[in-house]
Amino acid sequence: PGRSKFAGGGARDRSALPSPRSLASAMRRALGPLRRAAAAAGVSEGGAAVRPLEPRPPVVTFPEKKQRMQLSVEEALYLAKEAGIWTTREVQLQIVRSPPFSPREKPFLLENFFEVADTDDRSRDADSDDDDPHQFDNEAADVSAEADPAIHGAIQKYFRPDLPPKFWHRGEEWLTIAEGKGTRKRATAHAVVARGSGIFKVNGEQDMFSRWPLIYNRLDVCQPFKLTGTAGVFDVFVNVKGGGDGGQAGATRLAVARALFEANPACHDRLQQGFCLLEDTRQKMSKMPGKQGARSRYAWTKR
Repeated sequence: PGRSKFAGGGARDRSALPSPRSLASAMRRALGPLRRAAAAAGVSEGGAAVRPLEPRPPVVTFPEKKQRMQLSVEEALYLAKEAGIWTTREVQLQIVRSPPFSPREKPFLLENFFEVADTDDRSRDADSDDDDPHQFDNEAADVSAEADPAIHGAIQKYFRPDLPPKFWHRGEEWLTIAEGKGTRKRATAHAVVARGSGIFKVNGEQDMFSRWPLIYNRLDVCQPFKLTGTAGVFDVFVNVKGGGDGGQAGATRLAVARALFEANPACHDRLQQGFCLLEDTRQKMSKMPGKQGARSRYAWTKR
């Protein structure tokens, strides 16, 4: 009667004890209010300060999307230029004012590029006749004649860097070296004209007088120089082959005329006056089989 229910040495009733999970939840429920109170007071369980639960405000605050910046027109244009934003008109003006004429060379800029030198000399009379049909042609010729040599030289340098140097002769611009090819009958010629003193060499070191003993052949060869007024200005080096003396002289005449035309296209009309640029394509008919020549036949005898 005085014994407990466990004194008999029997098995314990484990269902009467609380489980570990329930004990842990009970402890959390009990410690929850204490922790919240300590966090509100800023003191931890050991007495040290703890970080507050609320996040700190940011140092830099950005404007919200609804709040937009109010900029003036000048400020907006300045920010656009700083960002590299250009209008089409501005890009066109930039290209016109500082044109890089060659992507392979460094761009250059001339201050008076769009101005012609000696503008004071181009004053027009207000009472001039407007009905003149050649008025615009004369004005264009005057402007081209008054072009600044510095501008003209810069354009030639950057537009056509492949061309050889040039020189002025009798108010016209000529290339220092040019070449041309010509044919006549069965002869062909390749002529190279270079600025010099009038030397004329044929097939190496042969002189013109020894190559063409007849005077009319030499006159044909020298005719382009007489028409263009460049006698004694260029040295000529010619290679000819095929044909005879007359054919080689005609081929050399055409080759020299084409070389002078390449050196200065403005001499075209003067060369055409003597038909120097006209290629004579006539050929001698070959001998036909069964005939003595192209047309003639063998003599026929009846007996």
